[in-house]
Amino acid sequence: MKKLTLVLLLLITALTFAGNKDQSQYSTIEQNLLVGISSDNHGLKLSSAYFLGEIKSEKAIIPLLEILHNSDECCAKQIAALALYKINSARGMFAIKQAIEFEEHPQTKKICKILYNQHLLREPEGKVEVEPIISRLDLSYGNYKLSDFAQ
Repeated sequence: MKKLTLVLLLLITALTFAGNKDQSQYSTIEQNLLVGISSDNHGLKLSSAYFLGEIKSEKAIIPLLEILHNSDECCAKQIAALALYKINSARGMFAIKQAIEFEEHPQTKKICKILYNQHLLREPEGKVEVEPIISRLDLSYGNYKLSDFAQ
């Protein structure tokens, strides 16, 4: 019963302060979740892993990679992959890409593939503006120029 209470308290704390970007509160939450991810309590470990992804904790990358690589449970691996995807670090995304090739469990492999494909579709950091090609071309047909119709 104490473990369940601890899990619920941890989840309520994380949800309450996740939207608030106050650095001291964020650090406290992050530290509590990092303690939770190394717990022997399975529920606490998985919920901590999930919420570390939600708050995009860079400090959680190594513990999440350890779960992804070494856990015997496909559920734990899938939660770790989701958290790594949300954090969006190069190391985490590389580990997810490797799991596509080397993971033995088909469902975990499939989820890693979905996450990696979604990662590839993410909008790049800086948008590149491209000059329309029509403005550089002077194409004409009879008395009409293509640039007259381009807006």
